[in-house]
Amino acid sequence: MLNQCFDEAERRTPAMLKRCIDAVMNSLQLAEGASLHNAQRQLFARATWSIAQCRGALAETFPVRLREAFEQQVDDPSASTLAGLFDSSLMQLVDDSAMNESLESVRLLQNLLPLVEHSLPILDARMSSLIGLDSIEVEKNPMRPSVFARVLRDLMAEVEEEGGIRVVWLQHIAHVLGRELGQLYEALALMLQQANVQEAGYRIRLVEDPEASRAASAPDVVTLDMLSMGDADGGGRDGGGDDSADLEPAALGRSRSELGNAVFQDFLAGGSGGGVQPLDEGYYEQVRRELGEVDALSAMPVASEALSGEALSRYRATPVVDRPGRQVSVDTTLAADRWGHYGLAHERTRVLLELKARAEDAAQAIGLDLVRKLVNQVARDPLLLAPVREAVVALEPALLRLALANPRYFGESDHPARLLVEEVAQRSFRYNDEFADDFLAYLEPVCAAFNALNALESEKPRPFADALGGLRKRWQQADAVETAAREAQLSSVRFAEARQQLADQMAWEISLRPDVFNAPELVLDFFYGTWSLVMATAQLRPVEGAPDIQACRSAVGTLLWSVRPETMRQSKAVFESLPGLLQCLHSGLDALGMSKSERQPFFDALMRLHQPLLSLRRVRVKGDQALPGTDGELDEPVKRDLSVAPRVFVTAQPWMATGEWADAGFQDTELDPQDEADPLPPVEQADQVAEPSVELHLNDPVPFVEAQEAVAPAVVEDQPADRAVLARLRAGCLVDMYSQGAWIRAELIWASARGTLFMFSSAGGRAHSMTRRSCEKLIGNHWLRLVETHAVVENAVQALTATAPTKGKRKRRRLATPA
Repeated sequence: MLNQCFDEAERRTPAMLKRCIDAVMNSLQLAEGASLHNAQRQLFARATWSIAQCRGALAETFPVRLREAFEQQVDDPSASTLAGLFDSSLMQLVDDSAMNESLESVRLLQNLLPLVEHSLPILDARMSSLIGLDSIEVEKNPMRPSVFARVLRDLMAEVEEEGGIRVVWLQHIAHVLGRELGQLYEALALMLQQANVQEAGYRIRLVEDPEASRAASAPDVVTLDMLSMGDADGGGRDGGGDDSADLEPAALGRSRSELGNAVFQDFLAGGSGGGVQPLDEGYYEQVRRELGEVDALSAMPVASEALSGEALSRYRATPVVDRPGRQVSVDTTLAADRWGHYGLAHERTRVLLELKARAEDAAQAIGLDLVRKLVNQVARDPLLLAPVREAVVALEPALLRLALANPRYFGESDHPARLLVEEVAQRSFRYNDEFADDFLAYLEPVCAAFNALNALESEKPRPFADALGGLRKRWQQADAVETAAREAQLSSVRFAEARQQLADQMAWEISLRPDVFNAPELVLDFFYGTWSLVMATAQLRPVEGAPDIQACRSAVGTLLWSVRPETMRQSKAVFESLPGLLQCLHSGLDALGMSKSERQPFFDALMRLHQPLLSLRRVRVKGDQALPGTDGELDEPVKRDLSVAPRVFVTAQPWMATGEWADAGFQDTELDPQDEADPLPPVEQADQVAEPSVELHLNDPVPFVEAQEAVAPAVVEDQPADRAVLARLRAGCLVDMYSQGAWIRAELIWASARGTLFMFSSAGGRAHSMTRRSCEKLIGNHWLRLVETHAVVENAVQALTATAPTKGKRKRRRLATPA
């Protein structure tokens, strides 16, 4: 199974690396247009040209080298890939380009890790089990991100001699490579799950801590986990530390916190980390020094970080699914026309330091650091559009002020400030284009609300609750129109599904009638398919002027009676019954919505079935003698083989009339004209897609309900990767879909019980409905992509408070406060 994982990675990586290189080329072109320095523009231009020339060689060689690295890791799990990334020559006097390259290699790995944090732990757990480990050991996963980073760095060094160009490549490939790795890890984890590879678990080790008793007896000492000290933003899965020096209280007075994850984890849990310990003069002196630095920064001109001119035009012209993510953090300078003076990073830092100057104990200082860390964590969330992340950064001053009164408020899931940030983020998942009119209409009131909160300078949560209430009201008003349109669209497909289920049941009941034996197959097919739908319609949604359910049932008996061999001799009785029968049939089909052309083949065949009767009638009307060989009677009809039981089929896909398909928005989204691979068929409208069905016989012991269930799981087992994506679609899922020349964000609002029809809804309540076959084609051509979402604030809290597993005895460090 391990070799199968290697094979799958080797198969996927050529296309994966090509997509990464294409994204890097686009990002470099944007950077070239935005650069103000000629030398830098030339560097970007050379880097773009060089990687374009090496694209084929890199894509061809990368999977081979990866396979070798994977197998080397299996043979020697102790081999360190992190050491290979950070060149030992940094300890010597080397040129700047070599140092920069080694630093960028390590930074590449650090930037990859947040992008795979959702899929990698699952792969780590199953991979550890696969290679025979009792517990999870992430450093022994042969396919961990550091292996990919090292192989890529070494390969780049072979194809490009200039170190400066390689540094630029590494800077621009991190985001897209992380996204691709996340998808690869997800596919590998799914493959291991389908192979019944179980997840290993973490091993919890309790060790004796000689400092614990001393810390418990000394209220003026706060114990901090050594491994979590330092900047959490720069931490890595492979990282660790060995410094046991004390952290001075003055460190809390800095704008850049040195507190680590374990401190915040303990703090949010209400532990001893950062209680009501007083702050000494060294802390306040540090705050004053930092404020002085902010004053110096405010006197310096600030360059705008926003794209403009040609670079902005190229960025907007790039398809939304291929746009490189813009980096946002608490240090980002935001647009002044949107955020005022709080758009300046040093002004937000000033608010932080002024609040720290007002802090009276360690809990308030740690709480302020916690808010800034969480804001920075949300600002780095790759699933959010850049303007949304900028909005959270801009709200930092208002969020910081709350921490003085309630330092741990971000640990309260129902706190208004946390709910506001979360709901703004969740609402933004509806959009995938930051330049689209619908997104700008969403963003404008959010910006107004956030600016108003900053201006209030309140330390109470009530304004946040009011702001959230105002936004919710606007969203509900906007949703009301879409909800009405959505319900109208859903009503047609829901009715079609309910009608089909009832029709299948009625077809089964008809098949149990004794008079279906020896009936023509033409008639039985009509009853089991079309007429059962008419009967279901009459029961679920009676139409004025159409036959009711009792008349429909009577029509079944009349038609079966009219085609029986013994009845065919009673020409007078049959002739008297035919006009009323035909009128009933036509009225029922009219109520169903079946067109004249669709029903005509059946009536032509029915006429041929009654042709002997019609011929005899014409003879008698003319007063002629009976035809030779009849003596006024009909020839004996050909009998069916009584050993063949009537058949009834459970349809996998609900039948819908042409008008119903149009009302429900069924369509095939179009392929890009430049994509020549397997173009999609034209819109199928009322043509039914050939889906698997279950054939039932009267002699079968399987009841009808079990037959319905037999159709349902036709999606999951032994599927290719494309169908595995389809199997994950559930109501509420978001997708990026290519439709009418543009990428749109749509929500799956309905799927048929048997997984054969899907309805998506995009901005404005527009419906996009399609069959399973169409969905599979779109996924296979990468024109429908599942969008991952998560609880943004909760995810940020978990990432901030996550602690790395340690080996051996934990070391502790102390934050001493004066007695």
